[in-house]
Amino acid sequence: MALAVSRLSPLMCLFMVRRMLRNKLAPRFPEAYARRLARIEQGLPTISTPQALLPGLLGMAEFYCAEYRHMLEGSVEGRITLQGRCVDFGAPDKVDWTHTVPEEGDHQMWRVKLGHMGFLCPMMLEGGPSHHDAVGTYVRTSAGIRPGAPGTFHGFWFPYGASHRVLSVGSGLLVSRHRAARGIAPALPEAVDRDLAALLRRSVAFILDNIEYELCNNHVERNLAALCLYFNHVESVPAQVAARLERDIVALLDATLLDDGCQIERSPMYQGLSLVSLGVMAEASFLSTALRSRLAASRDQVAQVFAALCLPDGEVALFNDAWHGEVPHWTGTPAPDGRILLPNGGYGRLAQDGDICLMDAGALGPRWNPGHGHADFLSVEIALAERRLIVDPGTSRYNTGPERERERSAAAHNGPIWRGYEPVDFYGCFKVGRMAAATLTPTAALPDEQTMQGRFWDGPGKLSRTVRQFPGQGFLVIDQWSAPQPAGQVTWLIPSTWHRLDAPLSGASYARMTLRHEDGTTAWIEVLSPVASGEVTADICASHYGRVNPAHALTLSPEVGRGHLITWIGHAAPDLQIRAEAERLLSVLGALS
Repeated sequence: MALAVSRLSPLMCLFMVRRMLRNKLAPRFPEAYARRLARIEQGLPTISTPQALLPGLLGMAEFYCAEYRHMLEGSVEGRITLQGRCVDFGAPDKVDWTHTVPEEGDHQMWRVKLGHMGFLCPMMLEGGPSHHDAVGTYVRTSAGIRPGAPGTFHGFWFPYGASHRVLSVGSGLLVSRHRAARGIAPALPEAVDRDLAALLRRSVAFILDNIEYELCNNHVERNLAALCLYFNHVESVPAQVAARLERDIVALLDATLLDDGCQIERSPMYQGLSLVSLGVMAEASFLSTALRSRLAASRDQVAQVFAALCLPDGEVALFNDAWHGEVPHWTGTPAPDGRILLPNGGYGRLAQDGDICLMDAGALGPRWNPGHGHADFLSVEIALAERRLIVDPGTSRYNTGPERERERSAAAHNGPIWRGYEPVDFYGCFKVGRMAAATLTPTAALPDEQTMQGRFWDGPGKLSRTVRQFPGQGFLVIDQWSAPQPAGQVTWLIPSTWHRLDAPLSGASYARMTLRHEDGTTAWIEVLSPVASGEVTADICASHYGRVNPAHALTLSPEVGRGHLITWIGHAAPDLQIRAEAERLLSVLGALS
């Protein structure tokens, strides 16, 4: 805890103390806090109908429609399905905005997502009259949620959640109004429109008073994106608000976007969230021309990185805190085949014709708040013939407990590790004590354009992972350890969509697995160097928040004294040329010392 606190800047500490005081004082003096927010709200202009629908605004509306479109059927009856969990409240006017999911413990993500109100966006844009009436009911019931009431600062009035509410409800309302004004779609009932505008104004006032400077990173990004969306659609932006947003956005870009376009928290999921946020910010006409140009350039660079961090199924890789369904499928131009190295973000990519390997060889996260980082140093995700074969364990929960600790641990990931040694100290939901970082080997130090490498130095010594792609065949992975003790270990996690065709491992000095995907695609995993142990066990992985899926875990240790493990992951058995190349590449790399 002391290490975590010591990394905060004085400004972050100041705002953290402010937040703690708010959490204590607002419930004790609710009327005083309500008056404070009312004063802010009173000075805000009301959102107005846009003259044109800009790409960023349309993209934001589609972003929420894609995430919540599945709720169109049940939302009219009060059935709320978030992250795979359905709660039937019986009717929209009976929804409990403080609903608690017992197994979510100290981080009630379901409740936070409910407060986003993202499901209202497709109800407005793709629903009929009954959906529009239900929207009005949901908004009216939410009006009674007073900031500071028990649980609200961790739910409906969580600034990050309020920002998502402005982005989802605001984009839905603006697109709906524009379409109605042009006769493309029926208008929302007048009372519903009025209540939505009031909800947005109230939420914006709260965000302005509670920008999350103490957390920085994606939280401030979402806060500022929400404010940009709102104030870009009012008749006149207050001068102090425009100046504040100009200053804060410049600081955000400087602090959280790396030179290669990676978002500093190094989560492919948050990379996607940054993309839609930057799209809205770049359209904010009240910002300076120079800043809008910078935002547009940053948006395009972030999009290229996001494409590179998606696999052929259009979903993100699951490094660090990430899951599917939180950002839409990538449907833009795919990342090009070949090698892509992102030295600042610490990601490497090898790809050819549907075979892709992504490697995480970077820092845990930003020094001041690495809370979304996992100890997945030198981990990879591999797809063969566009099917995910080697996967990350993913993120199924944020709440404190053994599962959160396990999902963030080095032992749960497939990077080379020393058995029993953990390089990072994790506490609670997001706190980090001792940290570590891997590095991506520069291009000039690599033997050819089909190879990438990451290195990690911590605790017992040095680790490295080198990946070489053989186009049309697969990937050769060479893991090296500098120290003989503790024992080295690699665990390959394979989703249960792949079924084993061979018999269980029998303690042979070399290990091999043959697999068939449920669609008939086959794969071959073979260790080309002697192993001290190799076993296949039942395990789990998480591609979506709130649930886990079965998986196979192939756990291997190199033969004592060898210091390396060579694994072939391909469509079929490695031929003599691949086996010879493995030995040659190992010779080129030399012993790790």
